[in-house]
Amino acid sequence: MAARGLPAAVGPGWARRHLLLVLVAPLLLLACAEERQIEIQFAAEVRGEPLRCDAIYEKIGTSGTTLELLDFKAYVRNVALVRENGDRYPLVLEEDGRWQRQAITSRAGRRYRETVAMLDFEDGTGTCNTGSPEIRTEVVGLVPDFDDYVGLEFTLGVPPELNHRNVEWADPPLHVPGMWWSWTNGYRFLRLDVRSGGNRPYVFHVRADGCTGTPDIGVHCGAENQGTIFLEGFVPGRSRVVFDVAALFAHTDLESSGTGTADTVAGCLSSADDPECAALLSHVGIGSGPIAPGRAGAFIHLSTPLVTE
Repeated sequence: MAARGLPAAVGPGWARRHLLLVLVAPLLLLACAEERQIEIQFAAEVRGEPLRCDAIYEKIGTSGTTLELLDFKAYVRNVALVRENGDRYPLVLEEDGRWQRQAITSRAGRRYRETVAMLDFEDGTGTCNTGSPEIRTEVVGLVPDFDDYVGLEFTLGVPPELNHRNVEWADPPLHVPGMWWSWTNGYRFLRLDVRSGGNRPYVFHVRADGCTGTPDIGVHCGAENQGTIFLEGFVPGRSRVVFDVAALFAHTDLESSGTGTADTVAGCLSSADDPECAALLSHVGIGSGPIAPGRAGAFIHLSTPLVTE
């Protein structure tokens, strides 16, 4: 007997084949889609002006002090473009042996996908004299060649399975000593060091917190502190991601010298008991605060120049 609702000559086998075709067809179309290389540009700024190592910026923070850059680096992972229909397409990173890594490695019988890129905004000049002349302000990779990408997504951080290893054994870009904290707490995902007008260093280091264990048996962290950033309105080839340091410190007193015996460092080291972190971590997608990434006046936002005829 023919299956109900089908012609007599068509049986259940046909229905199964038809369903399989419906499920597989979109995957075949995606596989046939051409890829294109894109460069996602990043910029460090102060109210629309480039953040440089040889400049002094005025009226920063609640005390209206000046600011000088000492160091600014960050790790990003899980970079993806988002289409109008909400489909998300991971950026396949270009393997360059220095700034980006897209690989699968095996450790302790487990396989890990290493997808991480490093950004470096200091050039070793001026007040950044402990750094290097090399800078990196873009992430490069391949995505399917669609013309309706409307959003950009990325995470500030390092893949958790790679976060607790010795920096001396790590492959680029995880080989930078200044971005490594310790075996237990892992890497700094974002490192921003500045100096105020009172010659006071002020730091903002985003890292995991409340971590216990050892790398050989496993590490558990009370707070991974890896914020995922979604930026709506991204236009490939035109938009750039801006880190506006003036916006980050808008509600912060850079002349602060810590809040007591338990908090002797001026700034935020991502500790749960550090009151200076509350006004800063929300800017990188962690916790809640008055200004989330992507909004007007945010630390992390898009800049898309208008097209002129």
